[in-house]
Amino acid sequence: MYGERDYAFGQRILTLRTQLGLTQTGLAQRLGVSRKAVLAWEAGSSYPKAGHLQQLIALGVRASAFPAEREAEEIRALWRAARQKVLLDEAWLASLLDRTHPALTLLPPVPLE
Repeated sequence: MYGERDYAFGQRILTLRTQLGLTQTGLAQRLGVSRKAVLAWEAGSSYPKAGHLQQLIALGVRASAFPAEREAEEIRALWRAARQKVLLDEAWLASLLDRTHPALTLLPPVPLE
């Protein structure tokens, strides 16, 4: 990102990292980026690459960092806020949410009557 900082996006990343219980260095190591990259994201001066954002989202889902009833909606909002040049892979998201919450997919169908 060039020009103005995106403080709202930076705050989202900071909040997510805090919910994960990770330091900037810890998150950087988990994502395979430098601590300076995480610092830049949190400062709103740059955005993560799509692959790093997917890894961060996966960490957040596994740690239940997104509100359960609005998980997919929050993830889509984060993706849009990161101004990615590629669309969020909805099949990947569905697979991630299904794997993370297997009990939801194993429930028997509810009879209509």
